[in-house]
Amino acid sequence: MNETLSDILSELIQNLSFLMVLAYLLTRIPSFGDLVNRRFSLKNRLLLGFFFGLVSIYGTLSAVEIFGALAHFRDLGPAIAGLLAGPVAGGIAGLMGGVHRYSLGGVTCLPCSVATFAAGLIGGGYHLWKRSRPIRIWEAALLMAVITVIHIYVITPVLIGFSEEIQVILRTALIPMILVNGAGIAVFFFIIQNLYRERRNEAEKHRIDSELHIAREIQMGMLPAPAVTDNPRYAVHAVMKPAKEVGGDLYNFFALDEDRLCLAIGDVAGKGVSASLHMAITQKLLKALARADEGPAALLGRLNRELCEGNETMTFVTFFVAFCNVRKGETVFSNGGHNPPYLIKGGDVSRLVLEPGLALGIREQAIYTDQQLRLAPGDALFLYTDGVTEAMNGRNELYTDERLKTGLARLHALAPEAMCRGIIEDLGRFVGQSEQSDDITMIALRLNK
Repeated sequence: MNETLSDILSELIQNLSFLMVLAYLLTRIPSFGDLVNRRFSLKNRLLLGFFFGLVSIYGTLSAVEIFGALAHFRDLGPAIAGLLAGPVAGGIAGLMGGVHRYSLGGVTCLPCSVATFAAGLIGGGYHLWKRSRPIRIWEAALLMAVITVIHIYVITPVLIGFSEEIQVILRTALIPMILVNGAGIAVFFFIIQNLYRERRNEAEKHRIDSELHIAREIQMGMLPAPAVTDNPRYAVHAVMKPAKEVGGDLYNFFALDEDRLCLAIGDVAGKGVSASLHMAITQKLLKALARADEGPAALLGRLNRELCEGNETMTFVTFFVAFCNVRKGETVFSNGGHNPPYLIKGGDVSRLVLEPGLALGIREQAIYTDQQLRLAPGDALFLYTDGVTEAMNGRNELYTDERLKTGLARLHALAPEAMCRGIIEDLGRFVGQSEQSDDITMIALRLNK
């Protein structure tokens, strides 16, 4: 008898495996999401009932014969339909499975047909009782076991009696049917729960992406227009490409008075949302604290003190700021731990030598130093963040300052916009298909001849 039980169970599970693959494919249909979200139209219920009615028929056709009776998972389809969509779907599936079973005849045709219809109604009743609450896997498996016991020990004895022959058949079929039906409904609801989590994660991802897109628009709107080309004294162009939807780089340029231009670039430690929030604060403070009667070092000192206040996370910003007299070319600049800019004089490209300066937001008492240079007509300044020089290709090679210097030497005669575009294109060729690892920001300023 043990060998018989083992063989019966093995064959039933093999037949059930095909059904589970079919069920998985069903859940991949986009409209099936309506069932997961418990949005049921009459059309949905009818279609669901019809589909699981076919499943019930398959459960009969793949049954294993035991002493003239059949061990099967016919009741599985109607029970699932009822649990998913209520008595209408469960009743339709049960009616289809029951009518088909009755047409095959046999000593148990009547109780089996009635039990299959009852399985759909029981599943549907449980669905109504749960209302909008999700049905857990163990609940579905336990309910399926109860339906199987009712089928074998209640409906069958009531309709055809409980003779010794019937008892032997039912005892032999009970365990395989409970196991295969329980496993089938558990696997199906496991698939359903996974689908529910996928849809929920997709919805959450869509919401986050939408919010990040809005945040990006807000962040980009805080930056000045990327170019000034209509001023007879100078031209300036800036580019910022965040590595994520939002980033921690910033740039700004604005007039201090009729002759002087403030040019600034910064890089907040980290990437993403937290860096972008700190970037927004720094961007707003920069313009609010800038004074025409003070130098860049004083501006950095006051900006640093503001950023240190309440900065428990020790988020810091590397920063470079320059005040350029676009009429005389006199330029005063100060550095807060940022990359040294490049000075372009004709075909000569050289990196500025900067006095040491601590990044902003680390120590309130940090001291910054003013430095000076003179730009002649036609000279240019190129400011950038480390996302440029540390861009990495598929071989884990960095772009480096040497490649940037070579690129600037090649582009030295071009206008600021063309110069920035040329560096971006060179970066693209170098990086190839590799993912951008850091925010990329650059500003080019050229005094007109």
